Amino acid sequence: MDWDDLKVLLALSRAGSTRKAAALLAVSNTTVMRRLESLEEGIGGRLFDRTPDGFRETVLAEQLLPAARQVEEILTEAERQVSGKDAELSGRIKLSLPAVPVTYLSESVAEFGLRYPKIELDITVSDHPVDLARREADIAVRGIPKHKRPPKDIVGIKLGRISIGYYVHRELLGEAHRGLRELTIIQASDRALSLGDLPKAEALDLKTRHLIDGITPRTVAVTNKLGVAALPCFLARQNRDLVLLPGVPSCHWGNTWLLHHKDLRKSARIRTLFKHLAQLEARWPHAWDTTSEAATEAA
Repeated sequence: MDWDDLKVLLALSRAGSTRKAAALLAVSNTTVMRRLESLEEGIGGRLFDRTPDGFRETVLAEQLLPAARQVEEILTEAERQVSGKDAELSGRIKLSLPAVPVTYLSESVAEFGLRYPKIELDITVSDHPVDLARREADIAVRGIPKHKRPPKDIVGIKLGRISIGYYVHRELLGEAHRGLRELTIIQASDRALSLGDLPKAEALDLKTRHLIDGITPRTVAVTNKLGVAALPCFLARQNRDLVLLPGVPSCHWGNTWLLHHKDLRKSARIRTLFKHLAQLEARWPHAWDTTSEAATEAA
């Protein structure tokens, strides 16, 4: 049984479609189908039912998946152990950055690239969770809610606080105050946005007009006077025309974390990049946190 074929089994089980599975494996749809057919031919049975909603596991797939996951875990752990003993400041580092543009991060990564010309950076940008145990990335920067911490096998440090608030364009707020326009709220799905201690949209007594997933497009919508939306304060404060909704203070949502798997701490290149990015903690702008709690601490 070929490991490449088993990887297709796992990817299809997790993604539910050949397109998404191909993206996970960095191969073509044709390759995914070819390997699936090869695996099904080898075991003499169908592993997935093709439905309008995507690929659904058969009983045969459910029986095979635990063994495939075990093989994946063994090989991934072996890969981490080998990578963790690398003492050379050369090779590739998979770095996952958040989709929200933070100039400090980009500049620091660029500085590192110039300083270490033999290290290759493989950078992805996403706000979705990243599985460091499965080597989806070697190092990741992610926002984590204040009541949560990284898993026990993940090494992490806090780079800075994240506060969020309901923001609106100051001109739209003025027009609404004069009765010229009605304030509406831009919502996001629960999957795309955690409000933390902010009041739910329903409690603001504002009608919902738009549903926009994604922090950047939601910020653009507020900037273009489409309504009120919950935004990270550090992002909203980059535009002087965006102000907090009166009567609704911002809140401490969580922290930006720098993360890597503990098995990679012996890798010279991983350790060097982690240490380089960790310097951002001292440079993190306190003005980005607009909560009263932060103001008290600063005083």
